[in-house]
Amino acid sequence: MTRRNIKQMDLNLLIALDALAAEQNVTRAADRLGLTQSAVSRILGRLRHAFNDPLFVRTSRGLTPTRCALELAAPLAQHVAALETMLSEQARFDPATARRRFRIAAIDYVQVVLLAPLLKRLAATVPMIDFEIRQASVEAERDLETGVLDLLIRPQQPSGPGIVWTPLYHDRYSCLVWTKHTAQKLTLSGFAAMEHVLVAPRERPGGIVDEVLEKNKLSRRVAVQASTFLLLPDLLVGTQRIATVPERMAKELARVHPLKLLKPPVEIP
Repeated sequence: MTRRNIKQMDLNLLIALDALAAEQNVTRAADRLGLTQSAVSRILGRLRHAFNDPLFVRTSRGLTPTRCALELAAPLAQHVAALETMLSEQARFDPATARRRFRIAAIDYVQVVLLAPLLKRLAATVPMIDFEIRQASVEAERDLETGVLDLLIRPQQPSGPGIVWTPLYHDRYSCLVWTKHTAQKLTLSGFAAMEHVLVAPRERPGGIVDEVLEKNKLSRRVAVQASTFLLLPDLLVGTQRIATVPERMAKELARVHPLKLLKPPVEIP
C-alpha cells in the first residue's frame, strides 16, 4: 500500500481486519471488537473494496483467508500489538495537550443548544483537539457502529444492539410565534386551527403534536414543513403561524429574533 493509500484508509478498518484474521469468524471478531455482527460484515465489505480482494472466503470451517489476507495478517498483528502497547503506556488523556479529531453527528437543534456553547468553552482548554460536526443522517447509527463517528447526539429511539444510549438532558416543548402574533394564551381548539410550521429533520410528515391532537379527536394544518429549525425565524416573523419546538431551541431563537414563547395548550410528551 502506498503512502497515498494510507492517508485514504480508515485505520479502524485495519483493526477490524486484524480481528477477522485472528478469529476467522465474523461473530467472534464482532465480540472482540465490541461491535454487532452486521457492523463487522459491513466493515468486511469496505475492506474488500479497499484491497480489491475477497480477503476471506466462507467455507464449512468458517472464514478462510485469501493469499492477500495471509500476507497482511502477520505484519498487521505486529503493528496492532505495538500500537496497543504504546497506548497502554501513555499517560492519562490530557485535553490540554492531546491531539486528535472528534467526529460528532447531531441534529441542528442539538448543534445550536448544546454543541455551539460547548465548543466555545472548549476553544481555550483543548487547543490541539479538532471537532467535525455533521448533520445526523439516516446512516448515522451505522457510521457510529463502524467507527466513522465518535459520538451521535439526538433524541433516543429504537436502535441496534451495538448502540449504547446515555441521557444528556431532558427538554420539553414550547410554542414559538412572532412577537406581534395575536395569540396570547392558547386553547386546544384554537391551537389546532392555526397554521403550523413543522420541523422534520428526516423529512417525514407528522410528529408528536399530530399524535397528541389525534388523541383529542383534532388535527392541524401544516402550512410549511421544513428540515431545519434554523429556518423558523424566516417562516414565523411577520405571520400568524406557530411552531412547536423543544424549549431550549425556542428560547435561543427568541433571544436573537422577534419571537415569543407560548405554553402549549396540552401536555406534549
